[in-house]
Amino acid sequence: MSDPRPIAIFGDWHGNAGWALTAIRSAAREGAAMMLHVGDFGLDWPGPKRGRYEDKLNKYLLSLGATLLVSGGNHDNWETLNKLAVDEDGTAFLRSNIRVLPRGGRTQVEDLVVGALGGAFSVDYEHRTEGKDWWSSEEPAPEEAKRLIDGGPLDILISHDAPAGIPLKGDGLLRSELGPKAARTRTLIGEVVDTLAVPHLFCGHWHQRSTHQMPHPDGTITRVDVLDKENSREGNGVLVWPGKAPLRIESLAVRGR
Repeated sequence: MSDPRPIAIFGDWHGNAGWALTAIRSAAREGAAMMLHVGDFGLDWPGPKRGRYEDKLNKYLLSLGATLLVSGGNHDNWETLNKLAVDEDGTAFLRSNIRVLPRGGRTQVEDLVVGALGGAFSVDYEHRTEGKDWWSSEEPAPEEAKRLIDGGPLDILISHDAPAGIPLKGDGLLRSELGPKAARTRTLIGEVVDTLAVPHLFCGHWHQRSTHQMPHPDGTITRVDVLDKENSREGNGVLVWPGKAPLRIESLAVRGR
C-alpha cells in the first residue's frame, strides 16, 4: 500500500496571487492534492479587479487536479461568505476547485474530520470602511462555537486567530480598550479546543510561525500550529499526513522552482 498523500495547510495570503500560485505549486510538487487555508485569503475583495484572484487560482488548481478549502479570516469578505449555500459534504462552492468551510461547520478531508471557526477581530477597524475592507460580522459567534462542540470530536480545527493562552509576539501590545475585544475570539476558540480536546489546531492572523502545546485535564494535548503570512518561505505552509493523532507535520518550503 502506498503512503497517503499529504494535505497542505497555509497561513494568510492577503490576496497576493503571485505568492498563492507559488505556494500551491510547491504543495503540489510534494504530492498534495487537498489544500486548506486558515483565512485572510483575500476572498472576494471589492474593487475593479474583483474575482480575478479567485479565477486565476482556480484555473491553476484545476490544471493540477487540486482543491483548495478556505476558512475565512478577518480580511475576507464576510458578506459573501455568509451567503454561500452549504452542500451535503459541509462545504460551500466558490469556484470549481475552491471550496469554503463555513464558520462552525465541519467536513471530512482524507478521512480526517476538520472543523472551522474562522474570523477574528480587526484591531485597525477604525481605519477601515464597512463593506469595502472591513465587515462587522468578522468575528465568530458563540452559537457557531456551540455547533462545533455539539457535533462531537474533531481531528483538526482550523481557526484564523489562536486560542486564548497561546503566547505570541505582539500579544499584549494593544491599546487597553482593544485588548478585551481582541480576546473574545481567542476565548471562544479556546472553549472549543478545551471541550473537544482537539488534537490539532492550525491558525494564522499573527504573521509568525510558532508551535505550542495546550494540555487538557484528561491528559491529552492540542498541538497549535500558528502559520506565517505570504513571503515566508519556510513558515507560510505545512504538510500534514492523514492518520491517527498525533499527525505527522512538516514545514512546506515555498519556492518558485
